[in-house]
Amino acid sequence: MSRHDSDIGETGRESEDAEIDLREYLGIIADGWRWILLAVICGLILATYFAWKQAPTYQATSLMRVEQSQNMAPAAFMQQQARSAGGAVQAVTAEAAIVHSRSVVGAAVDAENLQVRVHPFYFPVIGEPLSRLLSAISAGEWRVPGLSSYAWGNASANVTQIKLPPEQDSADFKLISRGDGRYQLLEPNGEKVLQGQVGKTASGVAPDIGPIKIFVESLNAASGTEFGVSYVSKATAIASVQARLQVKEQPQGSGLLDLTLSASSPKEAERQLNAVMSSYLQLSVEQQSQQAQQRLGFLKKQLPKLKEQRDQAQAKLASYQSKTGTLDLSSQANAVLQQLTNLDQQLAQVSINRQELLQEYTPKHPLVKAANDKRSTLEARRDKLQQQLKTLPKSESKLLELRRDTEVSDQLYTTLLNTSQGLQVSKAGITGVTHIIDSAYAPGGKVSPKRTSIMLIGLLAGGILGVLAVLLVALLRSALEDPDVMESKYGLPVYATIPLSDVETHRKLGDPLLATQAPDDTAVESLRALRTSLQFAMMEEGTRFVAITGPTPACGKSFVSANLGALLAHSGNRVLVVDGDMRRGLLYKAMGLKQSPGLSDVLSGSAGVAEVVQSTEVEYLDVLTTGKRPPNPSELLMSGRLHALKTELETQYDYVLFDLPPLLNVTDASLIAQHATATFLVVRSHHSTGHEVEQSIKRMDRDGLKLNGAIFNGLEITRMRYGYSKYRYYGYKY
Repeated sequence: MSRHDSDIGETGRESEDAEIDLREYLGIIADGWRWILLAVICGLILATYFAWKQAPTYQATSLMRVEQSQNMAPAAFMQQQARSAGGAVQAVTAEAAIVHSRSVVGAAVDAENLQVRVHPFYFPVIGEPLSRLLSAISAGEWRVPGLSSYAWGNASANVTQIKLPPEQDSADFKLISRGDGRYQLLEPNGEKVLQGQVGKTASGVAPDIGPIKIFVESLNAASGTEFGVSYVSKATAIASVQARLQVKEQPQGSGLLDLTLSASSPKEAERQLNAVMSSYLQLSVEQQSQQAQQRLGFLKKQLPKLKEQRDQAQAKLASYQSKTGTLDLSSQANAVLQQLTNLDQQLAQVSINRQELLQEYTPKHPLVKAANDKRSTLEARRDKLQQQLKTLPKSESKLLELRRDTEVSDQLYTTLLNTSQGLQVSKAGITGVTHIIDSAYAPGGKVSPKRTSIMLIGLLAGGILGVLAVLLVALLRSALEDPDVMESKYGLPVYATIPLSDVETHRKLGDPLLATQAPDDTAVESLRALRTSLQFAMMEEGTRFVAITGPTPACGKSFVSANLGALLAHSGNRVLVVDGDMRRGLLYKAMGLKQSPGLSDVLSGSAGVAEVVQSTEVEYLDVLTTGKRPPNPSELLMSGRLHALKTELETQYDYVLFDLPPLLNVTDASLIAQHATATFLVVRSHHSTGHEVEQSIKRMDRDGLKLNGAIFNGLEITRMRYGYSKYRYYGYKY
């Protein structure tokens, strides 16, 4: 064979092994379908529990637009010119932070009494999810006899106001429904505080708190249902609203603020979000109005001074003109005068604006720095023009200076007077920089929990965990499951693979043997194959002495011995089955015979073979039971009487089957196997381990004995791991 052909062969074998391994795993999964189904059911139950345990959450949304304010003249105009596009984005981000601030949220908490919390008392563990499930099934009231204090569905209480003494910032109470809109308020220790009626303010005195007032707007619950009522601190209420409130600019750079707030009901979400927006708008208007008032006050202080400066300048000009008789300037002087007047007006306006800015900002603020830079630039230009005045005649230079002072003072006074009047109008029309585009709206559908998704995830997780658990157990299991392992790993040829028999499983002690009771059973068919193998393998022998043992108890060696003996007898052979386990042998019970006399009596010399052999209902099949339990079975087997027994049986039977004790428990099996023509090891599926088989082989090798083969017992052919492949023929009927 060429190397190419060899490579192809090896590749083919690897592919076949891979296919077998895949089918092996699929078979393991199919065999463990009950455990996987149980895991799926448990996963679904747990997922359903957690899905219904979570309180439903609804979300309200709203939209606001942030605009740049232009009614705070004159400083606002300067700010508008100084801001860049990035500054506008920062302004929107700042407004979003203000909406989320403690000042705004705290005002909403006060306006809507959000410090009041109410929740029904549920039965421990299962009460809360069960109550929500029952509420979803029916809108009526649910009651459980003997457990009327718990809420079982559709129970609700709406407490809109609680007033405590000023020194108390939080308190807890218990509210009990008394039917017909009546209720009773207790302290946590059971002390009665007050009794009230729905829709009316009730007053009372709490021993540990002091005088309180409470207003219950609605109460829908059966009589005796209990609710927990809490008045939390303002800081706690603010933190709760902030945690549920989100403010984002959508889309980025649009100046539109998208507000969302979650709550336990659509109505509650809308109410709280509208309260936050109203609080924010009110705060914004108050801040704008306060700024306008500050600037207006500043201008009112400056106007009398400017008026006085204007009057003085006009008087000086009139006096100089009257004294000198000079009434007009040359064209050159008029040009210089016009430029200086404009610069002086700008400098005066910048100075006033700078003083306004310093009332709100520090000297290091960018707006203040911009005003300083602009003033420095104007002063430099003014100084340059003033140098030109030195070239004019003295009388003309003096007149120019007086006219300049008069015009600057007059224009500055007029400008600030107009500004003051404009601020008064602007103050009356302040609406804030933000406008509500969409008021709060909460759709009817809840945003969480997604119960269907949670249950599907639980279903899937349960299935995955179930499959992993089945595979893990199979990988960790040391018990043998595949008959092929006996030959491939331990070198023992498997003479028979006996399927698990339902008839034998339900067979009682003393009932007919499986080979007689159900001759068409698949296990019996496998034993027939073993019988055929023995007959062909031992054709030239005289009496065939066959020893059947197992690594440990409960491998099924007695079942194999008895039924194999019956099948050999059915074919016309004289067969004797010897129960060689004188310590714990129970073959006599399985076949409905007497325990003694038996083998121990023969080996001890107290009875002969003819006296102890018992016939059975199967023709040609005899049984030699254990006899009395001897104190020294090993010593009896080591005596010469065992060889004499074998010699005597050779003349009477065609087959002698020894049902031996377990190999790994006692040495009796090795002592009897020395006289056997062939020895077989019975290995039970899902019971015997590879280590036990390995130790059994070593034990026999140590004693100079040989195991001729193995009998694989108890194979579950209904298991998908084997049922669809090479062991399918065990299900054949004829």
